[in-house]
Amino acid sequence: MSVLRQVRSPVSRWRKILAITYNELLRLGAGDVWVFGSQAMSLHMKKRALASKDLDLLASGLTMRMIEKLCNILAPLSNGRPPNYLLQNPMREQRRQPFFAISLSPTNERPFIIEIFQTYNGYDLTKLTPYAANVNRWGQEFQTLSIEAIIGTRLAFRPPERISKINADRLNRFIRSTRKQIDWAEVEKFARDFQLEQRIIENLKDVRRRNIKIVDSQRLGFLTES
Repeated sequence: MSVLRQVRSPVSRWRKILAITYNELLRLGAGDVWVFGSQAMSLHMKKRALASKDLDLLASGLTMRMIEKLCNILAPLSNGRPPNYLLQNPMREQRRQPFFAISLSPTNERPFIIEIFQTYNGYDLTKLTPYAANVNRWGQEFQTLSIEAIIGTRLAFRPPERISKINADRLNRFIRSTRKQIDWAEVEKFARDFQLEQRIIENLKDVRRRNIKIVDSQRLGFLTES
């Protein structure tokens, strides 16, 4: 069994957690709820979604009371008890990036983390509005990032990890799955809007040193400017 499969939960599991969490956040009055992370890729990949070790969402206007109510709803998925949660507020690149981490601990399954970020890299979520996509999947509509914004986000993973071999493989699978829909000029625009160009340049140099290729990434115009 591959390491990838050992550490990630199957789609059937995280789909259920996603539906409950997303709908409950909307019901509780959270603003601007987005599907993020690998689940965002999966929403656009119509043939086969990705296994995942956690669930990533973006949501504004959250309160501790909202999270407590959400945890009560999630109790059946965590051995019948409301899961523990933490509010973390790290400073990255001179911007606060608060998020809640909810830990599901069912008896017969591996633990599963839900992370709900209240900003995108420290930016107000309204800045993402031009890059919104509404996707119908599994009988429900979800708000998520556009294909181009997802690519920009995945190319801009922070050091020291940067783009791992596993994440490169998953990104390449995503790009191949959506290749006919991608506007690389829009990927560039997203990177510029969120000041990600230099990190993407450094990340792509790093993967090349490790003999890893990101499909079609040479189409980014700012690579030739660097």
